[in-house]
Amino acid sequence: MTRLGALLLYTRDVTAKLAFYERAFGAERKFVADGGSYGELAGEVPLGFVQEDFAAGNAGEFTRARPDGTPAAFEVCFVFDDVPAAYARAVAAGCTALREPATKPWGQTVAYVRDDDGVLVELATPWST
Repeated sequence: MTRLGALLLYTRDVTAKLAFYERAFGAERKFVADGGSYGELAGEVPLGFVQEDFAAGNAGEFTRARPDGTPAAFEVCFVFDDVPAAYARAVAAGCTALREPATKPWGQTVAYVRDDDGVLVELATPWST
């Protein structure tokens, strides 16, 4: 059986990134490694943050996320009952606004921001399949 164990984002400062996600998205910090090379948020599938230089030592070089760069071809999605409130909170915390909340044809409300490193983040209401 295969299952998703975690999603990892590389960042310059793990502790600062965790604090940012707590402020911007109401996420809950689960763990920070001694020395700050790794930390993660609580969740069914943990969202982890790895310090960039530490990550490069393990995985090799990669394109580093930056606010002025083009976002990578992925997004982080957080689910909220009230997307307009979540969007306002994220922007007030320092996220870059991309798409204001809008109701999609399938009924889901969705908005988009970029985090402080330029990572694309979707804010969405729950959906069913």
